[in-house]
Order: sequence, then structure tokens, then C-alpha cells
Amino acid sequence: MKAIVMNEVLNKFPIMHLIGSTKIENEQQFIDAEKYYTKNGYIVFKPIFFGLDKNDKRLSMYTDMCTQKLNMCDVVCVVTEHIGESTRKRIEQAMESGKEIIYFNLERNKQYD
Repeated sequence: MKAIVMNEVLNKFPIMHLIGSTKIENEQQFIDAEKYYTKNGYIVFKPIFFGLDKNDKRLSMYTDMCTQKLNMCDVVCVVTEHIGESTRKRIEQAMESGKEIIYFNLERNKQYD
């Protein structure tokens, strides 16, 4: 019985994974997108670390976590205008998995808020 209740809760809200350039100057865009989509009924995964050194020993782990988040989500949202190699790879993974892909624009989205 508990598993059924838990399953109903888990399926109540769509899960969104925010992707894009994680340069430090883009952090606010991710925060804005997270707030916007949370207010509109999404459970949101977003990057936690911005401006990471490419030599960070945990970078591989973070990349694997990003892949797992992508596998768990219903919708992928591209937050930043710049689409680099890593973001392009995530978009391709989302397409191959049949995920819905949307592009975030705070000003445009506020019109529908």
C-alpha cells in the first residue's frame, strides 16, 4: 500500500532538468529558471557548481550525475544562449531518449506567469 501512495506522489509533478553553460556568470539564469518552473509545478534539477575548473577531480562524477538526472527527468530545459559541446551532448541524449526539450527565456516566460 505504501508503495502505491509513494508512486502516486512521485508521478504527480513532472521533473525538469536544467542544462546549459555553467560559467559563473550564468548562475543567475539557472536560479531564475529554477524559481519559474518550480512555481509552475515542476520538480527541478539544476547544476549546483558553477565555474568549475576543468581539472576538478570530481568533474567526471558531476558529469555522470548530470546524465542520471537527464535519465530521470521528463523535460529538459536549455537555460543559456551559449550551447557548448557538453550542452549539445545533453540535448542529443535528450532527443535520443524522447525527452521534451524547451528553451528558457525569462522575459518571454514571465508573460505567461
